[in-house]
Amino acid sequence: MVQGREIFEKELTAIFQAVKNNIRLDLAQGAKLIRTDFDRFLVLLLAASIFAPFYFSACVVIGIALMAMINCKKRVRAFEAPYTKFLFAFLIVAFFVAAIYNNYVGIAYSILIYAVVGCALYLRSIMTRSIFNSAMDLVCVGSIFSLFVALFQKASSFSTAPDYRPVSVFTNANYYGMIIEFVVMIALYRIFTNSELSAFYFAVIGLNFIGLYLTASFSAFATMVMTVTLMLLLKKRRKSALAFFLSVGVFVGLMVVFPQLLPRGSQALDHTLAQRLSIWTASIEGIKQHLFFGRGAMAYQLIYKQFSSYQTYHCHNLILDILLNFGIFGLASIGIYTAVQLKFLWLRARNNLCMDMNILMVAATAAVFIHGMTDVTILWIQTGALFALIFSSTGIDADYVEKGIQVPHLLPDYSGDSVTALYLKN
Repeated sequence: MVQGREIFEKELTAIFQAVKNNIRLDLAQGAKLIRTDFDRFLVLLLAASIFAPFYFSACVVIGIALMAMINCKKRVRAFEAPYTKFLFAFLIVAFFVAAIYNNYVGIAYSILIYAVVGCALYLRSIMTRSIFNSAMDLVCVGSIFSLFVALFQKASSFSTAPDYRPVSVFTNANYYGMIIEFVVMIALYRIFTNSELSAFYFAVIGLNFIGLYLTASFSAFATMVMTVTLMLLLKKRRKSALAFFLSVGVFVGLMVVFPQLLPRGSQALDHTLAQRLSIWTASIEGIKQHLFFGRGAMAYQLIYKQFSSYQTYHCHNLILDILLNFGIFGLASIGIYTAVQLKFLWLRARNNLCMDMNILMVAATAAVFIHGMTDVTILWIQTGALFALIFSSTGIDADYVEKGIQVPHLLPDYSGDSVTALYLKN
């Protein structure tokens, strides 16, 4: 009896020990899965927040940036990319320039730009193919939701304001137009990389064309046509590019033959051009006043009354806006960083790495500059966050390519100053 009891106790102890070991193993695996999936969760959360009211996007972007700044390991990992310190040095100068001229809106925007850049660099540091493609698919789904919102807005206002341009969840119809540009490019990228679901991505493209029509954004339409054609040519789909271009030509021809089909009349284009000329003339005069460092972000709001020009938020031209806000110093800084990123893409392409992602990134960058000739729609939290998501793809297989980018000592070497060196390291 006693021996049987001892055997039972030993077996029970062995069972408890096995369960205990399994729990420890499961907890360890669970913690590992949480750490692995946490990055995916953050990326998908950001992708989803883009299609919610802008303050959700702002909270997510700022939260990710703060997390990256506070956590030493994440900060080092995120900010080890080439020319990162140089970029942040420019942003710090822009912040103090805005403060000098009491440009309070510019101060707030400088902080927000800092957060978007920090968020983008963090996403770049943790990005994988699986996470990136999941985020792109979520963006495609989110765009369908935003179209339903736009259709509701258009239908509910049509009886009282038939010319109303729906904004969906993006505050401004032109911001919505840029989101559509990015979504169409993303859907095309996914057709290249996930042909099994090509029917879904073609449906996404078709639905977003409806959204683009509702926005009545001439700039967004022209940009979309050029960037989609660019993607097809880079992918060496010349017949597809020709067919797409001819289809667009037929559509434009129908608009000319039946002008009532235009979402906005021809007089709207004349009115828009007159506004742009007024804005650009005032911007040039403002640039002359502070040529080297500008007056900080959103500086146009400080000068439009002085030159009796059209009241708006920015210069409606990316180059003029950079010069007015940040001066020649800012234009040179952004130009250098952009050149480095283009060299990085060229090295990836030369090494045949992530070719479809490279095509998407090139097209998205082209969209920013093309649309930037008549508007500065990239300077918004939702459009900026979506571009940051696309940019994060450059972090995939980046270690191998970054060796080809020689980074000069743009900042002083503090190796002899132990306190400063420790601060920069941490």
